[in-house]
Amino acid sequence: MHTIVRFFVQNFDNIRQVEVPVSIKKRINQLDRAERGELRNQLFERAKLLGQTKPTEQITDWLQGCFQVMDQFSFHYNRVFFSPGNGIKESIMKLLRDARSTVDLCVFTITDAELAHQILDCHRRKVRIRIITDDEKIMDDGSEIFRLQKNGIAIKTDHSHYHMHNKFGILDRRVAITGSFNWTYTATRHNQENMLATSKHEIVKQYQAEFDRLWDEMFVLR
Repeated sequence: MHTIVRFFVQNFDNIRQVEVPVSIKKRINQLDRAERGELRNQLFERAKLLGQTKPTEQITDWLQGCFQVMDQFSFHYNRVFFSPGNGIKESIMKLLRDARSTVDLCVFTITDAELAHQILDCHRRKVRIRIITDDEKIMDDGSEIFRLQKNGIAIKTDHSHYHMHNKFGILDRRVAITGSFNWTYTATRHNQENMLATSKHEIVKQYQAEFDRLWDEMFVLR
C-alpha cells in the first residue's frame, strides 16, 4: 500500500494525465474492500500534510484524481456463465488459481477431477480451504472428497436424511459464486446449468455469513 501512496504523491501535479504503471494497477486490483478503505484514509492523511504547502484547490483535485485511479483499477467482477460448455468450469478454475488466502466451498458434490486438482493446488499454495458437502454424495462413484480430505483439506458434511444441496463458494472473501452448477463432468459437458460470480460486497458478505453458520453446524468428515 505504501508503494501506491508514494506513486500518487510523486505524481501530485499530473495525477490525471500520468500513465499508471502495470505494477501499480496490479497492486490496486489486489486490494480488498477493507484495504481500499485504509488506502483512502492514508491518502486523506497525506492530503493534510500536503495542505501545509499546497493550495486547497490542488489538494482537492489531487484527491479526486487518486480516487478515480483507484475506482478504475479496483477489483470488480460480475459475470454470469452457462453450460453445457466450458465457461463455468474455466471461470471457477481461474478464480481458484487467483485465490490468495481463503476458499470456502459449499457444494453438493465434487466428481470433476480437474476442479479437484485445482483445489489441491490452492491447498499446496497455503490457501486455506474449507469444504461443506453432502454426506450421501461423498459415496458416489468418482467422488473426489476423500482424496481432498486425505491431502489435508478440511471437510464437513451434514448428518441428515435430506440433502446439503447448496452450490456456492466464496474466494478470498471478495468473490461469491452460486448457481445450479454441480462440480461434475456431466454438468460441464451435457447439463443446462448456470453460475453467477460477483464481487458485490453486500452479497459476498451474506454468503460468507451463511457459510460460517453452516460450518459451525456441520460435522467433520471422518
